[in-house]
Amino acid sequence: MKSFVINPLKHKELLNFLDDKAVNIIKYFIIKSLFAQPESKKEQRSLPIQIPKEHIEQWFTQALDVKPVGAGSYPIDIYNERENWGADIKMLNVKVNASGNVLNGDSGEASLGQNFADAGIDLDSLFASHSYDEIKDKWIKLYKDKYEILKRTYPIKKIYYFFILRPSIQGNGTNFYFAGAVLNINELNKVSVNKQRTTVRGKSVFLDNFIANEYGNTKIYKSKKRLELRLRAKFWIENDMAVKISTSFNGSHVNLRDENMGKDYLEKQIKQIKKIKVDFIF
Repeated sequence: MKSFVINPLKHKELLNFLDDKAVNIIKYFIIKSLFAQPESKKEQRSLPIQIPKEHIEQWFTQALDVKPVGAGSYPIDIYNERENWGADIKMLNVKVNASGNVLNGDSGEASLGQNFADAGIDLDSLFASHSYDEIKDKWIKLYKDKYEILKRTYPIKKIYYFFILRPSIQGNGTNFYFAGAVLNINELNKVSVNKQRTTVRGKSVFLDNFIANEYGNTKIYKSKKRLELRLRAKFWIENDMAVKISTSFNGSHVNLRDENMGKDYLEKQIKQIKKIKVDFIF
C-alpha cells in the first residue's frame, strides 16, 4: 500500500489506545461537555456541539495516562514516555443530516502549521507571481523542521494525529467519532502541487501526496498563512477507520426567561444529564 505523510489508522489499531479505563474516562468527559452546551431557543435551529481544543487535549491526557506537552503551535499535545510516541489532537466538524448520519464532503479544517514569518512573510507576492512550487517547498520545509526539532527534545518513535469528529448539528442523538493517523515524515519529498485545484485566481495551493485523496486534502491557505487539513469523514467511517461514540443526547429547545431559573431547575437538568447514554461502538 502506498504511503503518504498522513496515513489513517485502521479500526483495530485505534483500539490499541482504548482500554476500559480510557473508554470510561472519555465517556465521563463527553457527558460533562454535553451538560455544558447552551440550550437553543424554541424558534432556533439546534446548535453544534462546541468543546474547547484544550479540553479535548485533557481528555486524552487523562484517558491515556500521558504527559501534556506544548501549547499553541507546538507539534504535539501529548507524549507517551513509556512507548515514546507523541500525538497532536484535533477536533473537526463533520456535516450530518437530521438523523445524525455523516454526509459526503469535507470536514472543517484543522491547522497543520501557521506562519507569519519566513514562509508566510512573502506569501502574497508568491501567490501574485504564481510561484506555487516555491510556496509548497517553503511550507514543506517548515513542516519538516518542526518535527525534526521535536525529535531533538523527545526520543520519539512515532507521531500521531488523533481526531475527534463532532457533528455539525445536534440531531437524533449526537454521535462522535474517534479516528487517528500516523505520520511518515520521510514522504514529504513526494508532496507536489495539485495543478488542477490550484487555479491562477485561487487563494490556496492544494497539495498532492500529503494524504490519499479519498481520505482528505491539504492546502496552503494564503489569507490565514497556514497549512490546512480537511478529512472526508464519511470515507473514514465506511472503510473501518473510525470508532463511533454514540450518545442519546438531544439538545433542548427552551426559552429560559419563561422558566423559573432557580436551584430546582438546575437539579432537574442534572437529573436529565444523568440519563444520557454514551457508548463506544467497537
